[in-house]
Amino acid sequence: MLNPSFRRDDYNKKKRNQFLIRAGVVFAFLSVIFIGLVLLSRIDRFRISGVEFFGGLLVPAEGIKTETKNFLAGNYFWFFPKNNIFLYPHDSLENFLKDKFKRINTISVSKISNQSIKITITERGLYALWCEGLPDVNSPEKCYFMDNNGVIFSESPTFSGDAYFKYYGFIKSGVNPIGITYVDSISKFHELGLFIERIKSTAIRPVFLIADDTDKFDLVLSNGGHVYFDTSESFSKTADNLEVLLKTLISTTTSEDLNIDYIDLRFGNKLFYKLK
Repeated sequence: MLNPSFRRDDYNKKKRNQFLIRAGVVFAFLSVIFIGLVLLSRIDRFRISGVEFFGGLLVPAEGIKTETKNFLAGNYFWFFPKNNIFLYPHDSLENFLKDKFKRINTISVSKISNQSIKITITERGLYALWCEGLPDVNSPEKCYFMDNNGVIFSESPTFSGDAYFKYYGFIKSGVNPIGITYVDSISKFHELGLFIERIKSTAIRPVFLIADDTDKFDLVLSNGGHVYFDTSESFSKTADNLEVLLKTLISTTTSEDLNIDYIDLRFGNKLFYKLK
């Protein structure tokens, strides 16, 4: 008669062998599937080899294409190619290109075929210039293009005269300003821009703005005069106060032009000014 413990050991051994056989079959099956997926992902007709570019004038097409192909080089986990049309990192590619080319305002990447993608962009429009340091007529300035959201996106050539309105300040000297926004929010920059546009429509002509870190502003006029203001009041309210003052000055002067030395708008409804 067999020993019960022997029969139990024999039963456990059979169960273990059955488990190992099943595990081996499952592993082999999954390995075949995995290898099949890897081989399928590497088929040339599913690999991105063509990049078409639309919408750029200043953003270089060849630069976009080269950077895209470089970004899609390599593999996920050493096996699956990043340039597979079904696996490529769509959102990461858009973010990478937008960060690489600061002139890009909006970007869209879409599939054309199993081997090509289309990259469509809009470029940031030139709204004004941001210049380093303070205005200095005796030395050349280093200035940068800025779009209508206040984003500094490219170094600019040297312009003569007052072809573009200039902004100074806020950004520390020695810091690369490309990609930085002039003020801490887009909406605030829009309000500031509207304030300057309103002043341009009055009897005085602003040519550049100097700001400091405490939100105090010096708007310099074409005749060398100054308009001082801050953020204690909304820019809209400050513009209202300035327009009222200018209308009053125009009605009481016999000169065709207001020769402003300074106007100080930093004290609410108490306005201070001096004529040259």
